[in-house]
Amino acid sequence: MQKEDFYKGIKTVGFVSFIPFILAAGPLSGYLAGIYLQKKFNLPFLVVSIGIVFGFLTAIIEIVKVLKAIARVNKQ
Repeated sequence: MQKEDFYKGIKTVGFVSFIPFILAAGPLSGYLAGIYLQKKFNLPFLVVSIGIVFGFLTAIIEIVKVLKAIARVNKQ
């Protein structure tokens, strides 16, 4: 039983350590997509801001999924 709890803790630490990368990747990918669209279609800078916001919202959705996975691991 103690060994299973140890592995659950390791899984939890792995999931939690992944959250900062998700927070960084979401807005960064939105920024890069916005810059690409701005240059490709000659759009205003507002497109970049919208891309960053959508990237951040997507990152939040993914973090919720990770937190649900953590809850499932700890529930077992």
